[in-house]
Amino acid sequence: MDPSVFLRLLIFNLAVRLPLGASTAATAIKEALSSASLYVRIKLADGQFSKSAALHIVSCDDVGWFAAPKGPAVAFDFSKLELNQFAKGAVNLTLEVYACFDDCCPTVVPSSQDWVLGSTTLKIDLSKSTEERVMEHHSGWRDVEMKDGPCFSQLHVSVCTEKEERFVFKASKGPAASNSRVCHVQDSQRSRSVFSYLFSQDSVMSGGKTGGLKLVKKWIKKKLGLADQKAQDCSVTVQDKSGLPAAVALMTEPFVPTLDTNSITSAKPGSWLILQPRNSGKWEAWGKLSAWTEPAEGRITYRFERLTDSLDGIPVSYSSISRKDGGRFSIDLPTDRTRGFVMSASVKGEGKRQSSALNVDVAAKFVRSKEDLAAYVALAAALDLSSDACRACS
Repeated sequence: MDPSVFLRLLIFNLAVRLPLGASTAATAIKEALSSASLYVRIKLADGQFSKSAALHIVSCDDVGWFAAPKGPAVAFDFSKLELNQFAKGAVNLTLEVYACFDDCCPTVVPSSQDWVLGSTTLKIDLSKSTEERVMEHHSGWRDVEMKDGPCFSQLHVSVCTEKEERFVFKASKGPAASNSRVCHVQDSQRSRSVFSYLFSQDSVMSGGKTGGLKLVKKWIKKKLGLADQKAQDCSVTVQDKSGLPAAVALMTEPFVPTLDTNSITSAKPGSWLILQPRNSGKWEAWGKLSAWTEPAEGRITYRFERLTDSLDGIPVSYSSISRKDGGRFSIDLPTDRTRGFVMSASVKGEGKRQSSALNVDVAAKFVRSKEDLAAYVALAAALDLSSDACRACS
């Protein structure tokens, strides 16, 4: 399989410095913002793409904050096909600074109660970004200009693009559907089936070519101390083209709503274990996915942990996705900008027009074998079934 070319637009090192000057107005603004949270709304191509991120407030002499590189606060990902819309030249990257005076989430659309401090716009030429692996477009301070007034603040922002390779998979049916096949897509054009999903509600110990999964039950009982019933509740096997199991998503904690809230809570989330086969014939725990609902916010929260040999969980992703609209779950390592993206997968919403198709992107630099790819495909299946379970229990 050959990977596809993607381009990442990264916006990081975000900070705001305010107010500028010692005028009466500047002093009043500083006092008014003392109890506010600041965030920035980032719009690309005149608002075709937009995201938000929290802002750090720094003083003029706070040199140490910029000494250590910060991970990307916001990332926009574009396939080779999507980049064609930017072939005509530079596009606008607009950054709008907001102040929020109550509990706010920078991932949502700005509230009418939020105070607009101003904005600044950069010109970014994405058409030439694929010529180099990494290209820096801007790094430094920008004046935040108000529509009809003086500049009271400055915004620090770094912008760069990175070219990378990813494996792209699509499944037209959900993992619980019969004959659900996962196809590899090459640069949004060619596709061929490389995996298939085998869903079971009763047992992971199916016959035929998946008979080797009998080891899973013994492994889980020994390592996790789970009862038979819990270890056999629900599973999704990712099979290769020859029908051999390449990864398994196994439900280890059922999705049971609490009596007082009638929803899946963070105190008792539903959980999946992702397993990989090894050359020795044994199965190894690869990761753990937990999911629960946030009824007041209308969202489903997902937490993914990579598991060590001792089964200690290392949190690597924490995503909150709208139950109604769906979105994308992603694993992104924020500590190292050049090795940030790991994978992303679509999570469907509950609308009538929501597609049941699964889309999974995996960074090629993190793939060493077919089983590595299958593990991410199994994780995508667990995400899909978790969203169904959380909505059904709400």
